[in-house]
Amino acid sequence: MESYAFYNSHNDYMEHWERYERQNILTQRLFNIIVQANWNKRIIRSPHFILSANDLEIHKNRFTRYIDVVNVISKEMKMLNINYDRKRLNKIKNILSKIRDYEN
Repeated sequence: MESYAFYNSHNDYMEHWERYERQNILTQRLFNIIVQANWNKRIIRSPHFILSANDLEIHKNRFTRYIDVVNVISKEMKMLNINYDRKRLNKIKNILSKIRDYEN
């Protein structure tokens, strides 16, 4: 009977470790999206940079893609339920949509 308890606790530990590692990967992906968005925002807000119609379309598509990835990350983080903060992810989505709509 004790051997089953060991395997059950070991399986629980492995499951928690896998969830924790997946959460770290998702956090890193989210961080990379934020860095890319900030870099794009700095370039667009530069006084020497003028957007053409094609550049504006590319910009909107890029930030729409970022928002979609943040939605996927949000769903996965909610399933993992480790350090999931709905308000923070909604704030990131709102900021990305403001940048996408060229409001900043």
